[in-house]
Amino acid sequence: MFGQLIGGNDLLPPSPPPSGPRTPAGIWQRQVAVGIDLVMAVLVVLVPLIAFDRILNATVGDGGADVWRLVAVLWLVAFVLTYSPISTCRWGRTLGKRVMGLKVVRLGSDSRIGYGRALIRHVVNVGIGLVPVIIIKNVIAISMDANQQGMHDRLAHSAVVRTR
Repeated sequence: MFGQLIGGNDLLPPSPPPSGPRTPAGIWQRQVAVGIDLVMAVLVVLVPLIAFDRILNATVGDGGADVWRLVAVLWLVAFVLTYSPISTCRWGRTLGKRVMGLKVVRLGSDSRIGYGRALIRHVVNVGIGLVPVIIIKNVIAISMDANQQGMHDRLAHSAVVRTR
């Protein structure tokens, strides 16, 4: 009986999650990639808007507030609809994912997802980011899912995998 306990798998620690190329990306790698993308997004969105605000104030004065708001909204919408979806469908990753060695692929294959799926994935992810309770649920879902998929990945039939 004692020999069965010693030799049995009951006493062995759980095996670590798989690592290496084409394996599901971990939650921390994904979060660091998101952080890098957020810093880049703030710079890309805010720097031109601040420059435009200075130019507008110098030429029009305070009367340009409505124009500034319109340009700011258009610039933000353009960024949201282009950066992540185009980077994801074209190269399979954003700058943050590239730095972290991650890639977005179709679930069950190594191929990139198209713009439509990338747009759905990104818009749902932005929506998730607006509600703290849903962020927590999504992080838990990613951590517990065999493919490490969040809600946005499930809707887009995509997965985030390691490239190295």
